[in-house]
Amino acid sequence: MNAALLVLGLCPAIAMTDTVIHSVWISAGLLLVSVLSTLARRILRAVPTGDRGPADGPGLIAALCVSSVLTAGFEAGLLAVSPEASTSIGIYAPLIAVNVLAVGEPLPSGATPARSVVGAVGRGLGLGAALILIALVRETLGAGTITLFPVGAFKGTIVISALVDEPVRALGLAGGALLCLGYLAGVLQAIGGARQRAGAGGEKP
Repeated sequence: MNAALLVLGLCPAIAMTDTVIHSVWISAGLLLVSVLSTLARRILRAVPTGDRGPADGPGLIAALCVSSVLTAGFEAGLLAVSPEASTSIGIYAPLIAVNVLAVGEPLPSGATPARSVVGAVGRGLGLGAALILIALVRETLGAGTITLFPVGAFKGTIVISALVDEPVRALGLAGGALLCLGYLAGVLQAIGGARQRAGAGGEKP
């Protein structure tokens, strides 16, 4: 998939990396919808419809409909479990259906249902980890706090005294998500390049 289209498709999810707790909920929704959507598409693929044989699989519209229905279910569950989180995420929750399509891959014709689901789990966990990492960097440096789940006497917010008075406010703004994403991508690319150079150096006689 084109990298620009991937970033555009993930913008709604990236926008919710202002706090760690928001990214955790969005990541959970992406993982759940991605896995169930893949499983549903595998089932639909086995059902021939009209001129389409089972091997052709459901089209983009069908995949979007499946993702939308599952996303609506996640929204209802989130509203029941945590009304505050549902209100905070707001319009970004329904856009999980688009996020799933952005990171999804075509179903391989020879892949078993188990292999397809494992692939969806891997993509969901990978994307979720990236979102949580971006949120951790943004909230820590941009606000001087780390927002988690409240448990007992713990109110759910860790305040970093060294940063809370003078945070990097640019990271806390809407564009800070893409700024942070760009820096993290650069760091990962630099690490990958260093590993390649180290591997090439080790192969020399």
